[in-house]
Amino acid sequence: MDRRRLLILALALPGVASARVTGGSGRLEVPEAAGATTEPMPVWYHRPAAWVPDGRVVVVMHGLRRDADRYRDDWRDLAEQQGFLLLVPEFSQAKFPGVRFYNFGNLIDAEGRATPPEAWTYPALDRVVSAAMEQAGARRAGFALFGHSAGAQFVHRYMMLTGAPVAEAVVVANSGSYTLPRFDRPFPEGLGGTLARPEVLRAVFGRPVILQLGEADTDPNHSSLPRQPWAVAQGSHRFARGWNFFDAARRAAADAGAPFAWRVATVPGVGHSNAGMAESAAALLFGR
Repeated sequence: MDRRRLLILALALPGVASARVTGGSGRLEVPEAAGATTEPMPVWYHRPAAWVPDGRVVVVMHGLRRDADRYRDDWRDLAEQQGFLLLVPEFSQAKFPGVRFYNFGNLIDAEGRATPPEAWTYPALDRVVSAAMEQAGARRAGFALFGHSAGAQFVHRYMMLTGAPVAEAVVVANSGSYTLPRFDRPFPEGLGGTLARPEVLRAVFGRPVILQLGEADTDPNHSSLPRQPWAVAQGSHRFARGWNFFDAARRAAADAGAPFAWRVATVPGVGHSNAGMAESAAALLFGR
């Protein structure tokens, strides 16, 4: 049994509810032990008739509005057409309040101090996806991971901090701001002051990560575009900020003597839209 399958089994929570992920679309509640509350987390899903337990699994991370149901609906037809199990965990405002706990993964506490890995938001994703895959009867060792907007903020930080060892493919789409892979800049501009590990980051540079950018996501006045000085310094809009992050990562990999396998994929005519990015993203996740 390979390392990723072992990790999934190790992360699975005991006492998962008896409900199963049946055919079609639905909403599942699975236990999540992290944080002060024991409330379960919803996972919105679509299981196509053609999906088999050894088939592909795609995890989609929603945006700032925490509208996991809409993200599931945006991806449902693609799941049906291509036969993959679609899982969209809901990171609610009640359980993961504000950008600190969702976008920024709770890497720094309210006083600006580094939090330990067990306090990060990222293990919640691993546990909830593992539990949902178990309820679906999935036998695959890992999943493909896509994040859009605030979900892209979550995903690229999750990747740099944890290495995303169970993710078979990663697409980061239209993030509003980025944490640069540099330890000489304070978080959230860089990784300084966090418990990020250089060896994890070095390994991530060699993963086939794709930054997906809508070519029309160029509105400098977009209502949800981050406007902190460090974010503005990354570019006047999301398209520019994505290229800036890619260039910073390429330089950081070269400085570390690490192989660099990331690439950028742009989508003509699409602005800040999960639905507009989804079809191209699904192809990227499956290497097409």
